[in-house]
Amino acid sequence: MQSSEANIKVQIKYLVTIRDRTGRRQEEVSFPLGSVLRDVAEWLNKRYALSLPNREIMAILNGRGWNQFPLKLSTEIKEGDTICLLPPISGG
Repeated sequence: MQSSEANIKVQIKYLVTIRDRTGRRQEEVSFPLGSVLRDVAEWLNKRYALSLPNREIMAILNGRGWNQFPLKLSTEIKEGDTICLLPPISGG
């Protein structure tokens, strides 16, 4: 069994129709130290069949879209990060 020091915890929030797909508003999830956004995407795919990146889901880390980070899916996540998933927003 791994020590809790070897893990980090992040909050994942599911908004609007994504909440309907997961059945949750949010959850705290532990990942091994050194995990990256790709690891989060794989976890979401296994747990909820949410495929990321996806044009139908906006994935945001601490207020910035995943693809706005220079390392994209290789961006390391850190203790206390917040990830929000929501459908794309359009206006008129």
